[in-house]
Amino acid sequence: MEDSNSEYARADKREQNSRRALVFVVIAILLGVNGLLLWQFFDKKSHLEEVSRSLESTSAERDALSAELQRVKAEFEKINQENSSLQSQLLSKDEEIKSKMAQIRRMIESGDAAQLKAARQELERLKSMNQMYVMQLDSLRGANEQLLSQNESLNNMITVEKNKSSTLEMENSVLTKRVAAASVLKTTAIKSSGVRYKNSGKEMETGKASSAQKIKTCFTILENTVTTAGSKDVFVKITGPDGSVMTNNSETFTIAGQASLYTVKESFEYDNKETNMCIYWEKGSAFAPGKYTIEVYCEGSMIAGTAVDLK
Repeated sequence: MEDSNSEYARADKREQNSRRALVFVVIAILLGVNGLLLWQFFDKKSHLEEVSRSLESTSAERDALSAELQRVKAEFEKINQENSSLQSQLLSKDEEIKSKMAQIRRMIESGDAAQLKAARQELERLKSMNQMYVMQLDSLRGANEQLLSQNESLNNMITVEKNKSSTLEMENSVLTKRVAAASVLKTTAIKSSGVRYKNSGKEMETGKASSAQKIKTCFTILENTVTTAGSKDVFVKITGPDGSVMTNNSETFTIAGQASLYTVKESFEYDNKETNMCIYWEKGSAFAPGKYTIEVYCEGSMIAGTAVDLK
């Protein structure tokens, strides 16, 4: 009986030990599972924090790039505004910079971290392009200022030459007028009278209109070394008592650019020396009594004038 109880006790103890071992195993398993779960939790938390930091960094980089791009754009627009007169000379470079800005903007708005990194590199290139653009504008401005200075100098020289030319023209005009005035023939001892002829042909002066057959005008052309020597035409214009020019042919000559009737024309050779002339005009019918005005012209200028009264 005692042996039976002892055996029972040993069996019960083994069962208790078995249960205790099972409990330990379960606890160990639970501890392992909990440890695994805890590790996974912290690992995921760390990953999430890293992702969050990455997103925050990407967002900050995007904002920084956007701000920097905006600053470069504002600087570019300011440069263009200050150099609007030169912009047309660098139109291709201007379009290239604008295209690069648009490209970087698209990369910033739609890109990930890799795109933002590429955008950063492109932005640095854009800054270099902008600096080169400014240098080219400065060079153009300097060249234009030099050209303006040269043009101003040329304009001043042209103005000086024009003034000289104008002065010379005025002097030439004065000289021309003086020469023209000096070239006009001058006369002396002018005299007009009525004349008649005896049967013998001898010429006699007369103051009677009824007996006058011609009007004779004599004068002396003085020496003139300025005028051109050679053949010259003398026009005599006789105005009768009624105020009309007496003429047989209605031919005209020019006085001060205007056509005028003349009474008689005579040509002579002038050698720049004193020359005596007498010019006759025969009316062909009786002269009316009254005053006859005689004007003598040569080369467009009046060189003598007188009058005669026929009774």
